[in-house]
Amino acid sequence: MYAEHTPVHTIAQIFIALYFIWMGIKNIRLWDMNVQRIAVQNLPAVPCLLIGFSIQFTGAFLVLFDWHTKYGATLLIAFVILASTLHHRFWEMKDPRIQNYHFLLITNNGAIAAGLLLLI
Repeated sequence: MYAEHTPVHTIAQIFIALYFIWMGIKNIRLWDMNVQRIAVQNLPAVPCLLIGFSIQFTGAFLVLFDWHTKYGATLLIAFVILASTLHHRFWEMKDPRIQNYHFLLITNNGAIAAGLLLLI
């Protein structure tokens, strides 16, 4: 585990995995809010959340344990893209402040996905 990595690479890989684990736990704790956010889009909320959390946690633990890291990073990139397009639809928002905030979130998620590309 992490045998071929520099200390900086190891720390970065652990931090990015822990970020996804932490955010997954946070979003599970906000289950009802997330069900409502997805249901508004006429999607089956519970299956979407279960699939999303499965992808998120599987990818995060693969990256954390440095086991099939490329697959884990690929899962996390797919998760980031799907979650961003589902939850941060800035182009549909009317209020400029809210639109700007969600644009910021989606660009931050783009940067996270770009960082994950370094693990592939």
